[in-house]
Amino acid sequence: MKEGITKGIQQGIEQGIEQGIEQGIEQGIEQGIEQGIELGIGQGLRVQIQKKLNKGKSISQIADECEESEDTIRKIISEKGISE
Repeated sequence: MKEGITKGIQQGIEQGIEQGIEQGIEQGIEQGIEQGIELGIGQGLRVQIQKKLNKGKSISQIADECEESEDTIRKIISEKGISE
């Protein structure tokens, strides 16, 4: 009887570990996809800002056209080394 209980506990632990690993992998994939999308959007915005600056547009115009605040545009310019 003790062997049966021990075996049952061991199987339960193994199943729990397997489920935990599967959930961890799924969460990792989801987070990776979300981060990749955010990075892609951020890079696209930086490219747009650089192009608009190259055309001589002001930060105010860029913010309006990109539907972002002027502070956000300034922050991106300063953090990402975009030349004005």
